[in-house]
Order: sequence, then structure tokens, then C-alpha cells
Amino acid sequence: MNRVLKIIGSSDLSVENNLQFLILCLVFLSLNIAYAEDTKNNVYQLGEISVTPGKFSIDESAPSQYLISKSQMDKLPLIDNDVYRAAQTLPGVVADDFSARFSLRGGDRNETVIKLDGMELYDPYHLQDFGGALSVIDFGIVKHADLLMGGFPAEYGDAMSGVFDVVSGGGTRDKFGGDIGIDILNAHLIFDAPVLGGSWLMSARRGYIDLLMGLIQSEEILQPQYYDIYSKITRNVSPVDKLSAHVLYAGDSDNIDRVGDDNDIKSKYWNGVAWAKWNHLFGENSLLDSYVFIGKAGRDKHEGIDGKDKRSMSYIGLKSDYTYNLKEQHTFKSGLRWQTAQANYDYFLREDEAETSINVENRGWDVNGYAQDEWLINKWLGGNLGLRFMYQNLGEYFSIMPRIALAVKPIKSLTLRVAYGKYDQPIQVTNIPVEEGISEVRPPEKASHYVLSAEYSPKVNWLLKTEAYYKTFDDLVGRIKDYGRKERLFIDPKSGNAKGLELYIHQSPLPSFSWGLGYALAKSDVKTDIGTFPRNYDRRHSLTLNADYAILVDGWINFTWRYHSGDPYTYAQYEKTADGKWEKKYGAINGNRLPPYHSLDVRFTKNFQFRRWNMSAYLQIMNVYNRNNVQEYSFEQTTDEQGNVSYQRITEGFLPILPTFGVNAQF
Repeated sequence: MNRVLKIIGSSDLSVENNLQFLILCLVFLSLNIAYAEDTKNNVYQLGEISVTPGKFSIDESAPSQYLISKSQMDKLPLIDNDVYRAAQTLPGVVADDFSARFSLRGGDRNETVIKLDGMELYDPYHLQDFGGALSVIDFGIVKHADLLMGGFPAEYGDAMSGVFDVVSGGGTRDKFGGDIGIDILNAHLIFDAPVLGGSWLMSARRGYIDLLMGLIQSEEILQPQYYDIYSKITRNVSPVDKLSAHVLYAGDSDNIDRVGDDNDIKSKYWNGVAWAKWNHLFGENSLLDSYVFIGKAGRDKHEGIDGKDKRSMSYIGLKSDYTYNLKEQHTFKSGLRWQTAQANYDYFLREDEAETSINVENRGWDVNGYAQDEWLINKWLGGNLGLRFMYQNLGEYFSIMPRIALAVKPIKSLTLRVAYGKYDQPIQVTNIPVEEGISEVRPPEKASHYVLSAEYSPKVNWLLKTEAYYKTFDDLVGRIKDYGRKERLFIDPKSGNAKGLELYIHQSPLPSFSWGLGYALAKSDVKTDIGTFPRNYDRRHSLTLNADYAILVDGWINFTWRYHSGDPYTYAQYEKTADGKWEKKYGAINGNRLPPYHSLDVRFTKNFQFRRWNMSAYLQIMNVYNRNNVQEYSFEQTTDEQGNVSYQRITEGFLPILPTFGVNAQF
């Protein structure tokens, strides 16, 4: 089967059209008035009612019925203390040992937008050849993070399934502070210092897996490298104005050379974005956040004998978010975002009898905006009504997305919520899935969310939350390839649906003890031209149990047990034909299930207090009882002494028992 596309094309972009939209955005920025308060936490919470369902928050502050403290997350056994992996402990989040990417409520892994300090990030993952094993955001800089899993308001766009919105810390005005840390995967440095009447937050991280592998005597080469740098400078230039400048840059390289394997990999990745932010206030009831941003990203990957994946892209744009509070009953919010981008793709991959070849250059711009009103009708009733739009000039695609949510609080400890919304995710110039044989911008992927939620919190230290959801998907396209040797079938999805029920319980009965439980029951299907099948992330049952207990002096031990039923896969086997040749035969697509997954992870954390500095150390063991969890099945060709060829099915596993440790010093 051949699938070859070689196209060179570009949109008809005139200077006049670009200037018109640039001027429109600038006028929009200049006409809005605002007050200078950081809006991190006050967007969706009016009075005593939080309207948005499907929301979990991590914060530096103490835990409450809406917040999970960052100190609690610091105690969890997480690979590389990754902020994305912290989100994976919540119900409705589907992930695995090897990747920091996650899917939400039956969606695909590309259906969640990641934001840092108000800026949407492009593909923010390290070790892409391993499925995106780590995030590019150092957990040490995180001050607050919101995970929105469904029914989220109109201010959030470009994502069908969810939003992970991260806000960095820093901001010291009087003294120098810092954090130095090292573990078995990387070393990092963070400092926060007063500069020119403002503050400067800086983080730098370097992975050294390549250095560790260099110490091991082996004929095989495995040399993954990664690093990232984040810098934020903030200054109050007047009582009503605050300016900040941000830079995030991440780089990766990889060299995989296995003896007897033709699918070797040599690759480089780069990803950088810079943005400036202006907070301006006037009066007491309105706020404006204005941004200008520019970014570049790309990769140069060679796989096997002739496989290649070369991409380079750049983008520039403006955006603004405006907030107005009216008599403590209404919070009106609107926003506008404009971006122009160009991208070049040079892709070729041969798998079995299938070839995918793309050589394409595209340019285009898009604009999106929203307006919403959150209304505290009275002390027990609140709502959010919003409308979002999106337009892409390349393809001339236009979308309107209404969204509505309602919250009722019949008693002080109980909140009931319902939400509905349309969520379109564009296929943009910068994210064309060329690996699926697609060479041009397509109509946006579409989803509809229906959410019912109940939250019971009789005390600050006790929370029970349950949500039911139903989602539909339309105009789907194929997406991210996981690293591995499992079957990859070229079947184009068309539409689908997902439904499920989630339960989350958290309690801290004692200052020295807390426990939590998360359970999800879910089903997700996709429709194609040849039938309906389970989606790749159709995980029927998921259960997470964790407990924290204080031991010694300022020490904690955490136990986390994770279980989920087996993920779907397509059964395959080799059979000999009448002429003596081997032929691969397939069963029903995603018609089989892997064995169930379960793992017990343990982490001990100890803090040490000194006169002028602090230190924390941890020891954690992943998969304590060394469960052989199955990632996938693949085949290995063997030849005996007589020259007879045969194929043996190989079980590829997830992480075995894995002890790790790390030390951090804060000053």
C-alpha cells in the first residue's frame, strides 16, 4: 500500500490583511481599561459558589475544598517530580509510566492545551522519541495550577478535552532566594531575586540520562539529552501598571542505536517562546491583561534506513483578556487573540508495506475571541454564560462555540453543577499531523460536553466529589504516535463519543494523616468507515488510592496504589501461507485487552531546617512489588541454524521496580 503526498503550497497572505488584524488587536488593547490585580484565582469563583465543573487546583496555599496543596503533591511518588504527572493522579486522567502526556475523559493526548503564565505552549514535552516522557516546566517554579477536564468556560479555547493552566511563582522584592536540586534524572537551579525595583525568577534544568548510560558498558547506544530554561522578570512601573517579560526554551537530542535493529533513531528538537505581559488598572472594577508573543520550534529526526521527520515553524501574535466586575454579582470577561504562523514539513516513513511522504510549506493566520458573564444570582445560585468564536484564513474555517454552566448550593456543604458546551480544536499550520498522511489544514475537530457534578464538603478537611459526563467528537484526524513497536494501523477516524462517571474523595482527619481515593468508570468509542471501535485510551476502570503519614520530625511517607483495567489493542499473529511465506494476520481493531495494570509506589520525604537554609531529601520506590505490567506486544524475527525463519511474540513491559532519590536545598 502506498500513500505518497508531495505538495508545496501557501495561503494568499497580503501585507494589508495582516496589518488590518494587527491594527484591530492594537485598538482592542488600547480601548479597554483595567485594574492591576493578578487574576490567577478569581476568574470563576463568585462569592461562595464555584461554577465550573471538572476542575482541580494545585496551589502553594493550604488545602481547601477547592485546592490541593503543592506540599501534598511534593510528597507523591512521581517520576522526576513532574508537574504533568501530578495531574495524572486524578480521576478521569489516562496516562502511562513512560509519558508525561495524558488524555482526559476518553479524548486523545493532543486534546489538552497547556498554559504557563497565561501563554499557550506548543508541544511542551521533553524526550519526544519516548512519547514525551517529561514536561518542559520545572515543578519547582509552579505556584498554582488548574486542571479543567470538561464543561470549562468560553475563555479557554483550542482544546476539545481539557486545559492545564500553570502559574509560576517568584516575585520577591527584598532578598535573593533559590533552590538547587539533583536526582537520578536531572539537576536544576532556580533563583528569585530583586532586580531594578522588580523581581527576576530564573530556572534551568539539565537531564543527564546520556551521562549515566555512558557509564554502562554496552554495545547498544542510548543517549537522550534534554534541557530547559525559564525566565520571568516582573516590575510594577506605576500604581496601576505591571509589566512582565517571559522566555521559555527547551532543547532535546537523542541517539538510539540497537544491535541488530534497523529502526535506529537520531534526532534533535528545539522549542522556544517569548512573551511580554501588561497588567493595567483603572478604577476598582476592571482589569486588562495584554500580551505580545513570538515563538519558534522544530525537529530534525532520522529513523531507520530512510525515515525522516523535519519540521520548522515560527509564529507571532497578540492577545488580550478583559475583566469587569459589576456590583459583586457579575464578572464579565472578554478576550481576543490573533496569530500568524508559517511551517515547513519534510516527512517520510516506511512501515511494512505502507509509505507516508509529505513535503509541504504552509502559512496562515487565525483569530479567536470570547465573551462570558459569570452571574452570582444569589447566595445559592450562580451561572456562567459564554460564547467563543474562531476563524482560520487558511481554509476559511469559522466556528461559533456556545457554553453554559449552572451551579446550585441548596445547603452550605453541597454544590450541584451542570454544564454544556461546544469545543472546537483547530488543525493549525503549526500542528498538521503529517505522520497520518495529512498535508494541509483541515476543518477543526469538534466536541460537545455534557457534565453533571455534585460536590459535598461538610468540613475544610473533607471533600467528596462526583461527576458524570457525556462527550461527542466529530471531524477527527489521526494524531500522536507513541514510542514502541506495537501495531500501527492506518485507519482514519471520523467521529466518536465518550461517557463516564468519576468519584474523588479526600480527607485529612489528623494533622499527621491524610488519604485520598479516585475512581473512574469510562467508555470511549471511535467511528470509522469500517466500523466502530474502542479509542486507544478507552480505559474502563481506574482506581487510585493514596495516604500520607507524618513520621519522625518533619518527615512524611506516602503510599500510592494505582490500578486500571487493560487498555485495548489489536491482536496480531504470523501465519505461514501455502507457498511457505509468513503473513501477518490481524484480529478486530482494538478488540482485545491487555492484562490489568497495578502498582504500589512509596515515597519517604524528610525536611531539614537550618539557620539560613533548608534542605529536603526523598527516597521513592516505584512498583514496589515488581508487577510485570504489559505495555504492548511486538514480534521478533528469528532464524535458526538451518535458515528457517520464525516470529516470536514479545511482551514489552512498563517500569519494573525502580528506586529513585533526590535532594533539594532552598535558601
